[in-house]
Amino acid sequence: MRFRTVAAVTAAACVIAPAAAAGEGHDADVFNGRITFSSFRSGEVAHTGDIFTFNDDGTDLRRLTTNPADDAQADWSPDGRDIAYRIRKPDSPVNYEVARMSASGEGVRRLTDSPAEQASSQPAWYPDRSAILFRRSGPGLIGGIWRMGPLGEEPVLLQDPPGAQLYPGLSPDMGRIVFASITSPIGDTDRAIQVMNTDGSDLTTLFDVPGAFDSAPAWSPDGTRIAIESDADIAGANPERDLEIWLMDADGSNAMQITHNAMHDEGPAWSPDGTMLAYSSGSDDLHLDVNVMTTGGVHLRRLTDYEGGDESPDWQSIPAPETDRRCGDLATIGTGARDVRAKGLSCTKALKLAARWSPSERGDKVGHFDADVEDFGGVLRVVLTHRGNRSPRKTGDHTLVAFLFRP
Repeated sequence: MRFRTVAAVTAAACVIAPAAAAGEGHDADVFNGRITFSSFRSGEVAHTGDIFTFNDDGTDLRRLTTNPADDAQADWSPDGRDIAYRIRKPDSPVNYEVARMSASGEGVRRLTDSPAEQASSQPAWYPDRSAILFRRSGPGLIGGIWRMGPLGEEPVLLQDPPGAQLYPGLSPDMGRIVFASITSPIGDTDRAIQVMNTDGSDLTTLFDVPGAFDSAPAWSPDGTRIAIESDADIAGANPERDLEIWLMDADGSNAMQITHNAMHDEGPAWSPDGTMLAYSSGSDDLHLDVNVMTTGGVHLRRLTDYEGGDESPDWQSIPAPETDRRCGDLATIGTGARDVRAKGLSCTKALKLAARWSPSERGDKVGHFDADVEDFGGVLRVVLTHRGNRSPRKTGDHTLVAFLFRP
């Protein structure tokens, strides 16, 4: 068995496309994997924070870091195999550095070595995994968007537009950078969402309500929309003036508030298939739980329930082979095959094959299919490939079944 372990704003109507039904063709080439988040739980975890992951239904909670290094701001690599995150600067009570580790929490490596009074934080992977964006701040620096190699090599100031920049993120086509800018003259009470080309040209403000805290932008997987957090009150839709989750088109048009409650909602993160958002919600920024909703604002489930703060979720994208059918889940709860996909055979046959496979029995093959299995930090990606695909006489469509399996 091949088994690998990877160490001014107006609201507008928002049209949500329906999900593909089982058996229909589907263009997605990723699975929705696990969710990582930063936890500042009372008692169980020191208030300095650690990084956790779990399945997107809240099961199989795993703590990846266990140190007093103030671990936070985790960001999955595009292939779902690694996590970049912020740590406390070693031997310093203040400021930060950027580190990375595998999806299972192994192979921890510090990536930045900032000057003594400066901080590196808020990492964001390039969509092709070739580099990492991050923020550098401190004395002598107002802000600045930096770039480094995936192992921390050759850190360089990429762009330094006016003001202080936070939470930079690269568009899926790698042509634009979105970020939050501090616009208040004193303190950090007023932010705006801005975007620019990677060469610094065409700096544009997408969303800026005077006096409002508009922050934490996140590109949709297809690059057409951006999710943000904002405490803006437009037309009386947010009378509490607490943080809510918003969506807008990538050019800043059609901005729409999608949460409406008296809670503090922050830090939206897209599911890899673009149908859902993970975010944190609670009574204030120190008491938060991770939640999941549709992109239409329909709450689906709360994933954590602890005192303290569970924040900054990010959703793992797991690469999937090209298929022509989506067949659904084999099990609704607990372990089992999830998001079964097929190419060259029916969903009925694909589900039967997925049901026959297990990591302990027939782990390397099922009938005339060989299994290629990879562990993505707690969830297995299984690809069953028909042996006839390797025949010299076999041309055209290959026959395979692919799914996620939760051990």
